[in-house]
Amino acid sequence: MNNSAFNEQILADKLTKLNNSQQSIETLSHWCIFHRKKAKQVVETWDRQFHNSLREQRVPFLYLANDILQNSKRKGSEFVAEFWKVLPAVLKDVYENGEDYGKSVVFRLVDIWEERKVFGSRGQSLREEMLGKDPPPALEINGRGSHSIKIKLAVGGTPEKIVSAFQAVHDGHIDEDAILTKCKSCVRRVEKMDKDVEIACETGGGGAHP
Repeated sequence: MNNSAFNEQILADKLTKLNNSQQSIETLSHWCIFHRKKAKQVVETWDRQFHNSLREQRVPFLYLANDILQNSKRKGSEFVAEFWKVLPAVLKDVYENGEDYGKSVVFRLVDIWEERKVFGSRGQSLREEMLGKDPPPALEINGRGSHSIKIKLAVGGTPEKIVSAFQAVHDGHIDEDAILTKCKSCVRRVEKMDKDVEIACETGGGGAHP
């Protein structure tokens, strides 16, 4: 995509052509990040086009916001500040009025933003305000359906490296959620072993010193 001079109408036109493919999302994300000095206008145009789009076309807008947020932080916080102004209302709209898939995407994105601390400490309030305590619907991130897309972990982060290692061992046949579940299980086992060793040491120490 040509990194031409920024113009709100050019961005609006690009957003009308946005689809759920990773290439479409990443290409437009790179264009927006290139124009990060115009972050305010980018997000205002994104928000306006989101509300003017059909409901079934809104999920790609969320994925685009996610990609911009995660990949622009290395260069500055302009987009974090601007998206924070509009995302709560946008996500709440999708969650309350969208189909099950849209609701699942909202839950998944909020999980990622909270885990990666994309919005810092404000991430928790974002979850509480929008989602309450309802359990999240299931979501196949790497499925083969028409909605299939991979939501990227923080670029270069430790979780990404863990996921990559698991995928290498299993020839890429395990999805992200399954991998993270295995990681959490391993952590719990290590914590239990550590606690057992600590108890054993305390017990042994007590016997050695009457």
